[in-house]
Amino acid sequence: MKSNNKLTIILLFGALLTGGAGWFLTQNYIDTQVTDYKSDFDDRRQAVSVVVASRNLAVGDVLSPATAQIRQIPGAYVPRDAIRPGQFGAVEGRQLIHAIKLGEPILKIHVNAVKVDGLASLLEDGERAITIPVDTLDTMSGFLNPGDRVDLYITLKDGERDRTVPLVENVRVLATGKDIDDGISEGQKKYNEITIGVTPLDATRVIHGQIVGDLAVLLRKSQDEGSRFDDYVTIDNLIDNPQDAAPTPQRATGWGFELIKGGTRS
Repeated sequence: MKSNNKLTIILLFGALLTGGAGWFLTQNYIDTQVTDYKSDFDDRRQAVSVVVASRNLAVGDVLSPATAQIRQIPGAYVPRDAIRPGQFGAVEGRQLIHAIKLGEPILKIHVNAVKVDGLASLLEDGERAITIPVDTLDTMSGFLNPGDRVDLYITLKDGERDRTVPLVENVRVLATGKDIDDGISEGQKKYNEITIGVTPLDATRVIHGQIVGDLAVLLRKSQDEGSRFDDYVTIDNLIDNPQDAAPTPQRATGWGFELIKGGTRS
């Protein structure tokens, strides 16, 4: 009987010890979670310096000290890609591609990826800009936009026949009308000229081509680097299966006669 009581006491003590350890571990876990939560909450409540709009800004406005200012905002309300004061120098002078209201943080996605200071700033080293007139058919009814890649084909006289061949290929459209390749769509769809970036040699080809022939603009996929041009086109190979040439008519023989002299035919 005493042995059973001793075993019961041991089991009870073990249960109390296990329960106490479980309670301690649980309480310690809860305290740790609460502490971490408070620490995270305090961090999120801490004010963070960000760049905000100093007034209502429209698409195309330029970021500058006159259009932006620094403001303290609780970290919990600061977007991940908000521009911080130390990053402002990298975006100063760039245009906005999204409208921003007064006091709203300026995000990186709000700002044009490149700094554009006129058409010349879009030219690469050794590149020249040349403007050529186009009509509605050439511009695909307004679907041609700045930044597209195009080919120029020319149709010109080659002796007594017309010939169509590529003039320059895979050139960048810098502007359509006055809408330049600055990442900002102005909604302009009607224009009478486009400006392309070409090498000096290609510029001479385009200038001379406008004098001696008719130019056509062909839109191409930006990732397409190949030419895919096999042969020039004339009236002779315009259709894949030309008709057989008409047979040459036989000449009429007309009326003939023979001369008989002394019984001998001649």
